[in-house]
Amino acid sequence: MVTVKTDRGNITASAAVVATNSPIVDMVALHTKMAPYRTYALAFRTRRGILPDALYWDTLDPYHYVRLQPGDRRIDYVIVGGADHKSGGADDAAVRFDALEAWARNLIPKLGDITHRWSGQVLDTIDYAAFIGRNPGSERVFVHTGDSGQGITHAVAGSLLNSALILGKAARWAEVYDPARKTPSGIGNFVRENMTIVENFVEYLAPGELSSLNELKPGKGAVVRQGLAKIAAYRDDRGELYARSAACTHLGCHLHWNSFERCWDCPCHGSHFAVDGTPLNAPAISSLTEPK
Repeated sequence: MVTVKTDRGNITASAAVVATNSPIVDMVALHTKMAPYRTYALAFRTRRGILPDALYWDTLDPYHYVRLQPGDRRIDYVIVGGADHKSGGADDAAVRFDALEAWARNLIPKLGDITHRWSGQVLDTIDYAAFIGRNPGSERVFVHTGDSGQGITHAVAGSLLNSALILGKAARWAEVYDPARKTPSGIGNFVRENMTIVENFVEYLAPGELSSLNELKPGKGAVVRQGLAKIAAYRDDRGELYARSAACTHLGCHLHWNSFERCWDCPCHGSHFAVDGTPLNAPAISSLTEPK
């Protein structure tokens, strides 16, 4: 049996599926084989029928993708996404959105006005196939993560695969998506992506982005050094200051400010934190500590 602890009590079952953007059931078993990427998306209002309903993407790096969302009254919404970068590796959302819009209007001239814009995070595995199946080292815990930007497709595959494994049935493609698989072709990606961790910890030796908290303007966030510690500081539009440790509570990586989402991003494994330190995205599950 498996016991899941929640803030509303414990739940006991014969099996558990952890279907999250990033797993919270171990510290490094899967996280070192995935890398977090920030992705951007725009929704355009358009006349129905100008674009066939299909899944589109290109082979550029970073790549682009296009989806169609039906509306009403002869209106559709064309969703255009991409312009990805390593989480915490850039803070230039406006530039990314401009590039996406230019790319989209060049290919689809009849697009209407932009109705929505947002960003999200995808986790790329070292071989770009999701991790779906029994969690490494577990008998009754199953995971679904590492969709590598193919969440719609993997969601269907994952529901079929994990349910079959839990019921003890034969599961097609189990080896392809096995979270414990060894992928020789992905060794280069493994080394390259995990260099981020080494480079990240070196940042603790660098000066802060501002010399003092007094320099922090309303609506802005920055990392400030206080003695040997680094502080993740944000001052809201009313002038109230939020100061927390700049060390991610997952494995201690150095956080970066995300001005578009107004949150703190961890470049190592993809944790996000609200300005008050509350965890927004796994693998971190604990709040940022307050400065000593």
